[in-house]
Amino acid sequence: MAAVRANLAITKSGYAAATAMPNPTLIRDEGFIAEQTTRFGMQSVYEPPWKIAFRLLTAKRQMRASKIEILNTLWLFRNDLRRVYTETVVAQESYQTLSDLADLSSRLMIVSQKRFQAGDVPELDVLKARLATSQAEIERDWGARRVIRAKQQLNIIMGSNMDTNITIPRLPSFQLKAEKSDLLPDFDRPVAPLQDLMQLSMANRLELKLIKQQIAVLKAQLYSATGNIFPNPIVATGRSITGNPPQGPKLNGYFVTLNFELPVLSFQQGEIARLNTTIRQYYKQIQAQGNQVTAEVAAAYNSLIAARERIRVYQDHVLNDSLEVARLAQRSYEVGQSDITSTLAAQQANVQVRVQYLDAVSAYQQAFTDLEQAVGEPLQ
Repeated sequence: MAAVRANLAITKSGYAAATAMPNPTLIRDEGFIAEQTTRFGMQSVYEPPWKIAFRLLTAKRQMRASKIEILNTLWLFRNDLRRVYTETVVAQESYQTLSDLADLSSRLMIVSQKRFQAGDVPELDVLKARLATSQAEIERDWGARRVIRAKQQLNIIMGSNMDTNITIPRLPSFQLKAEKSDLLPDFDRPVAPLQDLMQLSMANRLELKLIKQQIAVLKAQLYSATGNIFPNPIVATGRSITGNPPQGPKLNGYFVTLNFELPVLSFQQGEIARLNTTIRQYYKQIQAQGNQVTAEVAAAYNSLIAARERIRVYQDHVLNDSLEVARLAQRSYEVGQSDITSTLAAQQANVQVRVQYLDAVSAYQQAFTDLEQAVGEPLQ
């Protein structure tokens, strides 16, 4: 991002280039024998003031375009940062879920061993419980590595040391449901209507603003090309000494020379035609970009609504119901009312429900980020 912002200083150099004038030329003309004439002076190119004004106008509009490009890059970076942060939170919650499964499987294995020693269940129950525990521990270790990788990526994208210890808050759904979180939807606040978001996107999208600013730059270049039709006069002045052959006397004086190009064959017609056709192409590009913006807003909006509804259902009863089923299944096995197969299935189903919930949270954040990206401004 620092490298991107440094581009602004490069664009500012256009002001210095716009005010640069042609260097004068030193003249020395020696005609020793045939003419006995010596000329010494200076030749200068004079630019009309409107040419400098048009170049300054172009540089000013290019500066604005550069600022929009930098803002667009920063906006994309914000999008990337939100995605990495969401992945870190989801990885952390997934690890906690897998750790809970490993603990439950371990306790279930202990219960199966006690019941086997008491002769209540066959050895097959112990083997099933031990296999489920081993699998859960493998998944837990994978989840721990996923957390490490996600935090490393988050540190890197923030410009910190890769191994810096960073604390990420837990999702409220696994603690107190009443807590608020930026990663979860606020169901007390409805989503804005799609048409309102469409209007915001057309007014705020930096891509559209950049195209419009590029049209402004091209128009300034068109002014400059039109102004360049008038040629720059070249004036040379200096001292002239001649021997005045064949008899003399030797004469001293001054000379003035004026060179003026006639704009008959070349009068910027090629550059003017190129700029006019490019401007027309950019106007069509605005329409194309507008269609793309409309499609992006509509797609992100529908994805957001769907993910929001999934989260609402999970938080409403699915998470609690799944947890209660897993708890009762384990309790039922402990007292000998169910077999270990159904108990393990209930535990795995509970983990699957929590994983699906985390997928819904990730999908919601992805859709929310995409919608912000499509609208062109942060949404509440």
